[in-house]
Amino acid sequence: MNSNDGQRHVRPASESDIDYIWAIDSSATKKFGSIPALADLAASEESPEKFESWLNQGRVYLVEERDAPVGFVAAHEVNDVLHINEIGVHEDHQGKGIGALLLQAIFEWGQDIARQNNRDVARVSLTTYADVAWNGPWYKKHGFRKVEGELVGPWHAEEAKQDVQNLARPGYRRCFMLWEKKVVGG
Repeated sequence: MNSNDGQRHVRPASESDIDYIWAIDSSATKKFGSIPALADLAASEESPEKFESWLNQGRVYLVEERDAPVGFVAAHEVNDVLHINEIGVHEDHQGKGIGALLLQAIFEWGQDIARQNNRDVARVSLTTYADVAWNGPWYKKHGFRKVEGELVGPWHAEEAKQDVQNLARPGYRRCFMLWEKKVVGG
């Protein structure tokens, strides 16, 4: 998948990209430092093992701009739904449509899975902060809606519960979100 300007393209990531993914993730999470209650998230770092597990359990896509990786999304399939583990865009490239390109790659993958399994609807889920501008409102703008994890499936219910336990902060609610689209040829 390419952007309209031809400067960016999306490609599947491989193990050789783990250092890029790590650097993008570290840069992207710095934005949380602007919110005192969430500042600890800016300092936390994911482990290379986590990135490897994303590659082994599902897919990771990278956006490259002029051949330099600037964003990634990791997702896996569970309960007939693609679940986004993480999406990140390097701080120097935020607000330029890279996140939307990454979501489009996941939406297309979800639609392909739905067609392959003769399902009428493609579904993509995630957990996020409901009120942080670049989280809940951004996903809503891209077609996601808030739902209870239990309505999606047992794994999603547990994921939502764990997410709240691990990431909820005073004044910042976590939420479960779902994107659905009718699939032509499903």
